[in-house]
Amino acid sequence: MKLGLNLQTSLQQTLTPQQIQYLKLLQLSALQFEQHVRGEIESNPMLEEQREDGSSDATSMELAPAGGGSGDADGGSEYERTGTNAGQVQERSIQTTSIDAPEGEFEPSDGFEFYKLIWGEDPSAARSSDFTPDTEDDDNIGPQFREAESLEDDLIEQIKFLPQIDEERLFAMYVVGNVDADGYLRRDVGDLIAEMNAMFSEHDLAIQAPKLLGSRSTAYEAGRIEDIDRVLQPITIKQAEAVLRRVQSLDPPGFASRSVQECLMAQLRAVQKPNAAQKLALLVLSDAYDAFTMKHFKVIERQLEVSEDYLREAIEEIRRLNPRPGNGTFGPEVNTFIPDFIVERSEDGNDFLITVNDSRLPTLRVSNAYERLKKEARFHKFNKETREFLRKKYEDAKFLMQAIRQRKSTMLRVMTAIAGLQEEFFRMGPAGLKPLIYRDVAEITGLDISTICRIVNGKYVLTEFGTFELKFFFSESLITDEGEEVSTRIIKQKIKELIDAESKKKPFSDDKLAKDLKRFGYNVARRTVAKYREQMRIPVARLRREL
Repeated sequence: MKLGLNLQTSLQQTLTPQQIQYLKLLQLSALQFEQHVRGEIESNPMLEEQREDGSSDATSMELAPAGGGSGDADGGSEYERTGTNAGQVQERSIQTTSIDAPEGEFEPSDGFEFYKLIWGEDPSAARSSDFTPDTEDDDNIGPQFREAESLEDDLIEQIKFLPQIDEERLFAMYVVGNVDADGYLRRDVGDLIAEMNAMFSEHDLAIQAPKLLGSRSTAYEAGRIEDIDRVLQPITIKQAEAVLRRVQSLDPPGFASRSVQECLMAQLRAVQKPNAAQKLALLVLSDAYDAFTMKHFKVIERQLEVSEDYLREAIEEIRRLNPRPGNGTFGPEVNTFIPDFIVERSEDGNDFLITVNDSRLPTLRVSNAYERLKKEARFHKFNKETREFLRKKYEDAKFLMQAIRQRKSTMLRVMTAIAGLQEEFFRMGPAGLKPLIYRDVAEITGLDISTICRIVNGKYVLTEFGTFELKFFFSESLITDEGEEVSTRIIKQKIKELIDAESKKKPFSDDKLAKDLKRFGYNVARRTVAKYREQMRIPVARLRREL
């Protein structure tokens, strides 16, 4: 074997820690970014939030995001018109100063000396030198809000009023604690019994230890169950099933069920005076559940010897039940999104104004305390750790303030490009949506495709037609019979309209949907129709059939 040395040159591109952090900031939504900025304010003493009155120290470094009131000449949010080139976004320069600490070390002899140096002569002074407490409004503590009671707390309160022994009450609470977000008990009841009995054994040992050892031992006190001073008996499988049925009868009924069938049956059993349709619905779920899930209504009619009209009433009762008792118990579930962009028509209606919605972001500046410390640093000698700490926090503050501005500029460029490419959508609504891919936006903005993906993911835009996720504007294309490119979202919307208009007694098959799309000029294969239908979570024709 011959050994030798080689000298080789190569060119490698690596990202700095600041670049990696900036890319992470790009993919944060408006709410997440606000939480991140406020977290930085709390963790970095160099950062300070600008107050609404706009007062600031003359030597402070400031950044006013949209809504902050001091970033633009008119005090409004920064926006851009769709006709403006994205590369023309102007960025303000940030004036910074370096930390010039004299060499040597300084160890304050008095513990309050360093505090006085930062906050001023009086240790009781407020953090900001121009802060004045409002003593006149001390009694005005603002509106009081009552903490909403969770579903778990409500169920535990109901369990306390059930006529049952301590063992069953504790097991019922343990069941509630093991239910998932949909209200189902996904774990095996045998495992819950074993875990509960193990806790009972530790409790019994803590109760019996003083008698066995002759003195009270603290080693076993951790396993003792609060407010119970007697030995607990193990839970049996028969007791566990009875407790589970009691929990399922609480409000909301069907909670802690192990299957959808059990959940729906528990809700029907909870009806105090069921009518004939509700009795039949319970019979359908208990004796003909498989045929019901497959919508084999003729089989159910023969098996239960009922008419079609009678069965229709029972199925309507089943449809009124809640298959997810863990959600929507105290009202409908609402998902609220804070839009990252706002697109509005201009006054003449010929153009659009695009605004980055950063009105919730605090206005940042380097704190007055740091400015005071920087001036005093010329006359004191700080140790190496203190100088390094100040320098690092200052650089972090400077980077965050620059990153906020750069993030806003980049997001504005991307949204401007999307609005320009999807102009028909913003004028006509979803019917004007065109095919669009990330590469199209990347070519206009000059950004990498991965950067476009980070900005698009999880971001929302408020338009006059509603709030849409940015992903909504990106779709593949399909060629019509006239040779025109149309977005696949238009095809999906057309499929949904055809299914909504179909007869529920005889729903359209995928082949029939493909033929109807052909009549509208959309040449789509049956397998493509099936793929789009599954993406929209629409079941097959057999499962869409109704009586």
